[in-house]
Amino acid sequence: MDLARYGDYIPRGRKIFLKVNLGWDLFLPGSVTNPAFFEAVAIKLKGHAGEIYVVESDQVLENVEKAYRKSRISEIAGRMGIPWINLSRVERITKRLPSNRIIKDVSVPAVLCEGVLVTLPVMKTHGKSTVTLSLKNQWGCLPKMRHMYHLELSGAIADVNAALGVRFAVIDGTIAMEGDAPKTGVIREVGIVGAGGDLVEVDAVFARLMGFDPRRIPHLVEAEQRGLGKIGMDYIGDRVDDIKPFKPAGHNIVSRVELACRRSVLKKMVFETPLFMIMVGGAKIYYYFYELVKGRRTRSRYLKYGIYGKYFSKSKR
Repeated sequence: MDLARYGDYIPRGRKIFLKVNLGWDLFLPGSVTNPAFFEAVAIKLKGHAGEIYVVESDQVLENVEKAYRKSRISEIAGRMGIPWINLSRVERITKRLPSNRIIKDVSVPAVLCEGVLVTLPVMKTHGKSTVTLSLKNQWGCLPKMRHMYHLELSGAIADVNAALGVRFAVIDGTIAMEGDAPKTGVIREVGIVGAGGDLVEVDAVFARLMGFDPRRIPHLVEAEQRGLGKIGMDYIGDRVDDIKPFKPAGHNIVSRVELACRRSVLKKMVFETPLFMIMVGGAKIYYYFYELVKGRRTRSRYLKYGIYGKYFSKSKR
């Protein structure tokens, strides 16, 4: 963060909102923000900020309050006196952005306009966006039914970032995820952290480290074209060019069924009727089964890991 001159992007004394990634309420290292990483960033900013808040929002499939507790971030934030805000439960305002391509009227949490948003994404692959890094992390600032934009994801990601004006990103590459992420992928212990004030450039560097060409990732290209940043390949700090390329994400059964329905003539019936809740229930059953068969065994390995084990071992499972 010092190398990235965080003080140039985050004015001293301002409110800071730390946007973590809590995309799964069953808690699996690599799928959510590492609690050790969150604590380190919070400590770094504690003397710089006026106030610090930790923020995230609900998903259709996930209960973010449960995810907040299970990840142990709630315990760390409580000990440090950092208030929690569920962005799904606060007043929202609409920002009209005629230059946006997909979402002209962007609904954003009003509280985020009171300070500086610092995004803390996890280093992961993604079936719908190739990678999910700092730009994609703001997806969680949209209303709960944001999945309706999945077929136009690249434009929607650029639109929400244009509305929020995120100042700074710190990417959690401590424990990452490859393959069919962001939930059912393979955990990768990478052990790196990156930061910067140009989110497009930060994401481009991490995409390259993961083995992907940033110029072939649509939402990065669109964000650059929209003037949200510049795709760059160089960085300062430790050289980490020897990372084994990440296995690209495919689509698990939940993602495949969703996309097939969205592209079919049954789209309205599936997503705009009570049938949608049946689909949600089926997806939850699938993820619970995955967690029972594979997730618990994977998590247990990290409970014994020296650097992060003390954080994971106390998580409320």
